[in-house]
Amino acid sequence: MGGRQSKPDEAPAPSSLQELGEDAATNLDQKIEEIGVKIQKAEEEARQWVAQQSTNPTAKARAMQALKRKKLYEQQRDQLVNTQFNVENLAFQQDQAEITAQTVLAMKKATEQLKDQQKRMGVEDVDKLTDDMADIQAEMKDIQAALAAPSALGATGEDEAEAELQALYAQQSQKEAEE
Repeated sequence: MGGRQSKPDEAPAPSSLQELGEDAATNLDQKIEEIGVKIQKAEEEARQWVAQQSTNPTAKARAMQALKRKKLYEQQRDQLVNTQFNVENLAFQQDQAEITAQTVLAMKKATEQLKDQQKRMGVEDVDKLTDDMADIQAEMKDIQAALAAPSALGATGEDEAEAELQALYAQQSQKEAEE
């Protein structure tokens, strides 16, 4: 009675950041596929309206709306692809952090050994080693910062949609001429 029970339809909580990243990547894959279907539907809708241009006075406006919707879906898909990249990059960084933790542990042990061997080594050798290690750590930090930088997304204008609409009109005219 006093314990908390989970609901039978709840999925167990992910046990690590790695699993969270994998779950997020899977969800993003599904969303990207769903948006791909929407893009195809919007393009097909635009083609249908272009085919009706001679009989329906609102066909051009509806075709433009469908193409604009398609562009919005494409932007959303691109954003999700970039988000997916960032999630995957974060998982990579987590792996790097684990490796770094292991490396730090190894460095602590190595430092203890160095202290024991200090009598046999010169101070100059130890200074050079620590300088090299600091340079490597700074370089790794710069690499990780470059990998973590967000991507810039471009904007889609109405000129692109208008050009695509004109191409659809040209295809429709050619199709009608062949019939």
